[in-house]
Amino acid sequence: MKADLVIRNARVVRHDGEFHGGVAVKDGRIVLTGADEVLPDATRTIDAEGRVLMPGVIDPHCHLGVKFPYPEDMRTETAAAASGGVTTALLYIRNLKESYLPFYEERKALGEENAVVDFGFHFGIQREEHIAEIPELVARTGVRSFKCYFGYEPDNPIGIVPATDGWVYAAMRILAKIPGGVINVHCENTQIASWIKKEIAATGRQDLGAYTESRPAFCEVETIRRMIFLAEKTGCSLHLVHTSVGMGPVLAAEAQARGVHVTVETCPHYLTRTCYDEDLDMRAKISPPLRDRNELEGLWAGIMNGSVYSLGTDHVPFLPKKLTDIWTEFPGVVCFPWELPLMLHFGVHQRGLPLSRLVALNSFNPARRFGLWPRKGHIDVGFDADLVLVDLDEERTVTHTGKGTCIYEGWKLKGWPVMTVARGEVVYENGAVDERHYGRGRCVTVPS
Repeated sequence: MKADLVIRNARVVRHDGEFHGGVAVKDGRIVLTGADEVLPDATRTIDAEGRVLMPGVIDPHCHLGVKFPYPEDMRTETAAAASGGVTTALLYIRNLKESYLPFYEERKALGEENAVVDFGFHFGIQREEHIAEIPELVARTGVRSFKCYFGYEPDNPIGIVPATDGWVYAAMRILAKIPGGVINVHCENTQIASWIKKEIAATGRQDLGAYTESRPAFCEVETIRRMIFLAEKTGCSLHLVHTSVGMGPVLAAEAQARGVHVTVETCPHYLTRTCYDEDLDMRAKISPPLRDRNELEGLWAGIMNGSVYSLGTDHVPFLPKKLTDIWTEFPGVVCFPWELPLMLHFGVHQRGLPLSRLVALNSFNPARRFGLWPRKGHIDVGFDADLVLVDLDEERTVTHTGKGTCIYEGWKLKGWPVMTVARGEVVYENGAVDERHYGRGRCVTVPS
């Protein structure tokens, strides 16, 4: 057998261990793994020079096409994703119309015309009709993951329709009966945060800390407890997205011990930034907000002990921030190119995070959680050849020239992706994504 691509002389790291050798790829899938001497000839052979080869990153949390045209975002942002070792991105999309079906078909088609890497969808519940439509959506789109948003007041600047507990409970009852069904919840107590916001805004404060203090950590903790309670009552699988509080993983672990199927996601910004960092201002407004050092350390404890399940970037390329009023400013930052370097630098190098644990957080777990297993998230025969080659010793300074707000500009990080392979094609190398790769990405949330 002659392979299309062979990568040899690599430190191959999976969620369950590692070995020295490489992989052989044919027709976009892995056909052989093992020591160098067993790998076949190939049209292209890459010497990894002892660097780390991991499964491609599955980013299960991003928002594209919110403020810039969706087709444009699917080009620029999936290219940015490829540069960061991301080989699959799952988009949280919102539709205010009664049915998601036409919206899904449009977004799927436009995505496949433009995307560099594979992509899929979660659906945001934005009106009651979306709840009733869940069984049909699952059957006709393959999407089994739905999101409810707390923490947003009705007049929020990005037009999100906030959920009610009734919406969550009704959706949970339906999703509990669907194999692989999961409800994702943005956890913040909207009413309490709204009350405190009025008090703090009245003082005239415009600093980033004021925004955080207007929606304190207990607002998130309270809603996490409430959602776990409802998940336990209904038997529904619950995913806590972009968790910013250290109690999140603790509460989830306690619930898991009782048999509740609940998992925790956090984001690089909550692991590397605080709301009191002196160089940050309202540009760093994120929802939920950046918090203090105690919450950051609590999340790292969850990363290290396994109670944080997965990572997501919450990448959202908004228009340039207005920088006039923190209370009406758009929330959100971009992170596709830097999630992996941030985790290598602050996790692997500084805290001793095992690479196999990082693979679980970035690839294995999100693949299992969102129905991509056994096609993605692993280096083994039969899986898509989604791979990232990492130089653990390379030091590079973060520079941002694309859309959205970067809160890491000028940071020197150690450990960077140097090559990304998506379904057997080298889509990122020598610091660039080739133009010919636009439109090669495929939608992974499709009817089974």
